[in-house]
Amino acid sequence: MRRGAFYAMLIACLLGWGVIPAWASAPAPLYEPIHRIDTQKKVVALTFDDGPDATYTPKILEVLHQNKVPATFFVLGSQVEKHPRVMQWISKAGHEIGNHGYHHYDLNKLTEHEVYEDIKQGERAILKTTGILAQYYRPPGGVMTHDVMNAVQACGYDIIHWSVDPRDWSLARTASVIAKSVKSNVSSGDIILFHDGGLNQRQTVAALQELITDLRSQGYRFVTVSQLLDAAK
Repeated sequence: MRRGAFYAMLIACLLGWGVIPAWASAPAPLYEPIHRIDTQKKVVALTFDDGPDATYTPKILEVLHQNKVPATFFVLGSQVEKHPRVMQWISKAGHEIGNHGYHHYDLNKLTEHEVYEDIKQGERAILKTTGILAQYYRPPGGVMTHDVMNAVQACGYDIIHWSVDPRDWSLARTASVIAKSVKSNVSSGDIILFHDGGLNQRQTVAALQELITDLRSQGYRFVTVSQLLDAAK
């Protein structure tokens, strides 16, 4: 190393320059999470969280395949490592993949650095299994603290929330209730939240076919999150 460069580095270290990791130095983000888009086009995005699951993700993938519906799966890195073949099925079927972190922690209890590391661990699991570098991140529970937003910005993701939540994670909800909840609240440009992992998603699977059929009869078209955002341009 040249002497000049060495002294420059030494001074930078003494002053604290150039040694602060991105997660700690990122400025406060200037963007907001995306919940939906404003569009006159009758398009909606189906999204699934907390998978891949060995039991319910394949069932959901089969319904989507039979109806030629694309979707976006926000996957957990820990689940990706447990079920790599299911994860590869999602990818090979042409669905979009988003990052949901690795552990599904309560982000309210994490530091900025811990959130950053959880996102990056999830990112590595997805990349190793599918070769895909996800573009979108959905924080577990939709938690949005200052630390979460700084960590996400440092990781380079867009944050995707949702505008329609049928609460399909509740075991008290039947397929009919889930489908009705979506149909009574949906409008053009919405992002619909479902789950393919985490709990017993049998009712979600049963509701999906009814929902796809009914929304299509109303003129709706199903798109991925990326395609939905393109519709706003």
